[in-house]
Amino acid sequence: MSLTLLCQIFLPIVGLAGPLLILLGLPGTWLLLALVGLAEWITEPRLFGTPVLVAALALAVAGEIWEALSSSIRARKAGAGRRGSIGALAGGIGGALLGTMLIPIPVVGTLVGGGLGAFALSSGLERSGGKSADSAFRIGRAAATGHMIGLAGKLVAGLVAYVTLVTALYV
Repeated sequence: MSLTLLCQIFLPIVGLAGPLLILLGLPGTWLLLALVGLAEWITEPRLFGTPVLVAALALAVAGEIWEALSSSIRARKAGAGRRGSIGALAGGIGGALLGTMLIPIPVVGTLVGGGLGAFALSSGLERSGGKSADSAFRIGRAAATGHMIGLAGKLVAGLVAYVTLVTALYV
């Protein structure tokens, strides 16, 4: 059996783990791209064209930007200042890491921790900056919602990259 055929069989199966790892707060799209890079390196002729690889890379970058900015943008639209926007971003990341460790249920710990972290840090920083409790709560809620939207956007980008790569593998 040729190496190309083995890659065509196993890459779609193993590569699907990439987008699924996003739900655990791991860099799943980047792991998928690393796997594709390895397959591209060890096979001759090449499995993917340059435009497909560039498209998958662009999707990975777009997913990261979407995830990083969504909670801050939502918090800002709800009335957050710079402190609350930065708190939404940092709280989402820190909360996701902490939630993954403290709630040992895959995906649940990451989602709950990220949402609570974005909420707590953005609303706490806004409250300490002089905003009313109602306003700080509204900002925190928007930050938590933005964190979930960001994760969903990153997952969609990862899944589209996966489908693009798998489709190109057989065309």
